[in-house]
Amino acid sequence: ERVSLYEALKGFTVGAAYVKTKEAAVKLILSDLLDMVKGVQQPTRGLFLRYYLLKMMKDILPDKGNEYEGEGGDVNDSIEFILQNMSEMNRLWVRLQHLSSHKDKEQREQERNELRVTVGENIIRLSLLEGVTYDIYKQIVLPRILEIVVVCKDTLAQQYLMECIIQAFPDEYHLQTLEQLLDTTSNLNVDVDIKNIFISLMEKLSKFAQQSATADESQISTFNKDLDIFRLFKKYTDKIIEEQGPKMEVSKLLELEVAFMNFSIKTYPNNLDYVNQILESCNQILKTTPINNNDKNCMKLLVKLLTIPLDSVSIAVLSMSHYLSLMQYMKF
Repeated sequence: ERVSLYEALKGFTVGAAYVKTKEAAVKLILSDLLDMVKGVQQPTRGLFLRYYLLKMMKDILPDKGNEYEGEGGDVNDSIEFILQNMSEMNRLWVRLQHLSSHKDKEQREQERNELRVTVGENIIRLSLLEGVTYDIYKQIVLPRILEIVVVCKDTLAQQYLMECIIQAFPDEYHLQTLEQLLDTTSNLNVDVDIKNIFISLMEKLSKFAQQSATADESQISTFNKDLDIFRLFKKYTDKIIEEQGPKMEVSKLLELEVAFMNFSIKTYPNNLDYVNQILESCNQILKTTPINNNDKNCMKLLVKLLTIPLDSVSIAVLSMSHYLSLMQYMKF
């Protein structure tokens, strides 16, 4: 049944007020609101309505320890409410590209890009729920979000939502679910810039490693003790280079390796073998895809690959077999 914009807005206002009275189970009100908003199927209106609904309910969703938690609902009901809302919003957002046939593709993509935050708000809301523990995140939240991402088959949506996941949730959660995140990239559209997703994840985790080491030296060992993070990143970085390398510019591949080098140095400061493995990968890239000496961007990246370990371990770089090999690609 279709409802008007006015009816939907009025329903949200009444629903929010009803939750505050605590006269009815919150989970039932949330379910009714979701059913009602289904009546608005025009993509742009639907997006804004659902975004407004999320804003109206953000402070009154049942959560661990808050006044709305109880027999009428708990954090699991809030999670389900947000995930259902996100799934539908993402569907509407993807439909926007087909909304107007007279607009060119670039204009439609620009409009969609401007509306992306409405969908991302769902991920932010989930990340702010106190009751979303690591176990709930791993078993329920992350698998459901990743399912929404993969199933939509839309490049812009997949790129943006993967970035949202990385930025919104705690670094500790990413560490424990790293393989799940990296493996999902294998199921994304071929046009998704997986390199940028990897770089975002590496940069975030390397900062976390540094902060942990500064705060408490024992934490950095915990960071590495049970997880071979380097091996995971190496496995999937090599996969990108193997599968997408022939189609990617050399500078993009080197950019990925620079991020990986920064991550390795900050996370494993005493492991020279890891640095040498990255240098070996760089050598392999440049053997198969030579760079032009006049390519200033590639040269800058090459300098970074050589100076990052030099700044960190000084003359110990001379013990790395692939360090000197990489130097030969420099301009005289």
